[in-house]
Amino acid sequence: MSREQPFEPYRNLIISGYDGTSKYALIRRIAETVGTTYLDLELEIQLRERVSLEELRQTYGEAHARAVLKALCAEFALQRGAVIAMPAAPLLDEDIRQRLLASSWLLVLSCQLNEILRRLHAQHGARFHDPRTRSAFLHHIRQERRLIALGNLDVLDTTELDPEQTAMHALTFWRHHELARLKL
Repeated sequence: MSREQPFEPYRNLIISGYDGTSKYALIRRIAETVGTTYLDLELEIQLRERVSLEELRQTYGEAHARAVLKALCAEFALQRGAVIAMPAAPLLDEDIRQRLLASSWLLVLSCQLNEILRRLHAQHGARFHDPRTRSAFLHHIRQERRLIALGNLDVLDTTELDPEQTAMHALTFWRHHELARLKL
C-alpha cells in the first residue's frame, strides 16, 4: 500500500471458496492491510445463535436456517469497505447472492483437489482421518465447486500460492475493481 494513495474501498470484498486454508486468517490479513473491518458469516452465526449453521439446520430446520442466513447477509450487504468470509451455501441462493453483489465484489478461491486434501491433512492432522470430518470437508468442497460452476464469477486458483500470496492477489483484485468503479 502506498502512503500517497491510501486504499479506502467503498464496496465490500467477499471471499468464498474452499482451498484448504483458513479463510478467517486470510480476511483478517487483508483487512489489517487495508485498515478495515472483517466479518466471517459462519463465526457470526455461532456468536449470535450459539450453534453452527449445520446445528441450526438440524435443530430448527431449513426454513429457520435460511431466515437467519438471509438476515445476516442483508446486514452484511449494508457494510461498506469490509472483508467478508462466506461459505458457498448462501451464495448458491440467487436472492442472497444478488443482494450481496449489489454492494460487494466476490472472489471465489479455488484449488486443485489433491492440494486441498493435502492442506486439510496438514492443518487438521489425525482429525482429518475421521470419516465424518472428512465427509463434512468434502461437502464444503462440492458446494464451492457448484458455486464456481454458476459461471460469471471471479475465481482465484490458489494451488501454487501460499496464504500471503493469496492475500496479495485478493487485495489486488479488490483494488482493481474499486478503481474501475471510480472511473465509470
